[in-house]
Amino acid sequence: MNPSSGFRLAAALCAVVACLSAGPRSADAQDAPLPPPTPVPPAAEKRFTIVHTNDLHGHIETFPAVKGLADRARAANPGRTLWIDAGDCITGTPVSTLWQGGPVFELMNRMKLDLGCLGNHEYDHGWQRVHELVAIAEEPRLCANVTDPDGKPFGDGATRVVSVDGVRFGFLGLMAGDLRRLTSKKATEGCKVEEPLDAAKRLVPELRTQCDILVLVTHVGVQNDAAIAGAVPGIDLIVGGHSHTKLEPAIQVNGTWIVQAHEYGKVVGVAELGWDPAIRRVTSFSDRLLPTDGKDVPRDAAMQKAVDEWQAKAETVVGEVVGRTPEELSKKELRPLIEAMYADALGCDFGFQNTGGIRDVVRAGEIRVRDVWNVLPFDNTMIRIKVPGAKLTEYQQRRLGAKLDPARTYTIATNSYVGDHMREHLGSDGHEVEDTGLLMRDVAVNWVRQHGGFDPRGKPLAPGAAPGTSEKK
Repeated sequence: MNPSSGFRLAAALCAVVACLSAGPRSADAQDAPLPPPTPVPPAAEKRFTIVHTNDLHGHIETFPAVKGLADRARAANPGRTLWIDAGDCITGTPVSTLWQGGPVFELMNRMKLDLGCLGNHEYDHGWQRVHELVAIAEEPRLCANVTDPDGKPFGDGATRVVSVDGVRFGFLGLMAGDLRRLTSKKATEGCKVEEPLDAAKRLVPELRTQCDILVLVTHVGVQNDAAIAGAVPGIDLIVGGHSHTKLEPAIQVNGTWIVQAHEYGKVVGVAELGWDPAIRRVTSFSDRLLPTDGKDVPRDAAMQKAVDEWQAKAETVVGEVVGRTPEELSKKELRPLIEAMYADALGCDFGFQNTGGIRDVVRAGEIRVRDVWNVLPFDNTMIRIKVPGAKLTEYQQRRLGAKLDPARTYTIATNSYVGDHMREHLGSDGHEVEDTGLLMRDVAVNWVRQHGGFDPRGKPLAPGAAPGTSEKK
């Protein structure tokens, strides 16, 4: 549906109403000049603002600007603004990893959010930690479709109805249906996950009767958001996350608007909804994504101070310079380097790194421990997997070329997440696995330190040399 068609239709209806409101003309007035039409005031539409964020992933360095922009939106529409977050608040920075997400939620409490949902990365430190993070959060975190091994729902319930200036907003929180695939087995062992579409079909009809404006807060990805909107009527807005989509402009599916605000606090979403109390419907909608890196962006000073304090604490652990790179290394360029690192560190034939596990680039210049952690932030351990040559993936077979021996057993160095999802990443499963117990990021930091960077030909930084200098073999 063309988003503008609704507005054209509304304009046409207003014109018809204006003509009818003038009433029939008398016979004496047939030839008299018509008076100017009496303006028909628009319905008393209430305008609401929805500030939205998602997939912040522990990037607290953006929080001062994120809060500054959100506060500015609140000031522009006081008493009618809600701030909604769509999950994955943690994992991706040392501050998050060192303290298992606690500082991220503590800092977000300073933002005074109104509501949010949970993301799959909230489970990175185990399902028990999710309950603890929800307890830290001052805003309600909704989750309708995941329960822990004891049958207890995660979060603060499935739904919530909030009255804003006399208008009832109904919220429903949904998690990705493939949560177990997105985490280590241990992190979600025993948890039960309902498909988000099934949960929406089950809960939306009842919630619709309790509210005026119905909003889904989801961590399922924009394609699944569109599928839910297409299959479940009665949803006004979906505030989404998970796919890290810079959704600009917002899209509309089956009458439902869908928004998502990229990642890491790089932008802040500001949606405007117009609600007509006469017909009890959302009658207008717009959404903007505001960059947080501009010169004129307001930055909250108190938040900046709190962020600096946490960064300073982390710096004592991750501030060491361990290497150097003359040019930026993209995620694509890092993958073979990390795989070579794994193979060398564990003495294996191959290394394997899942692409989704590489979470940042390495920028040109000094490489600090924090940079390695930003690339590999997860609490995975290093494992060795024995795989017959005949069952190696095409990707691995190409690397061997003519040297491939189908009868030989090869060893692959990788992380425990890949071991938990072997068939998905290696094309087969049931292979012998040895867990070294070594944390992936510790292995990576030590290897980079020994080689002065990600180049396997490198040597450690020369003692006493300027940071970032290294020798070559």
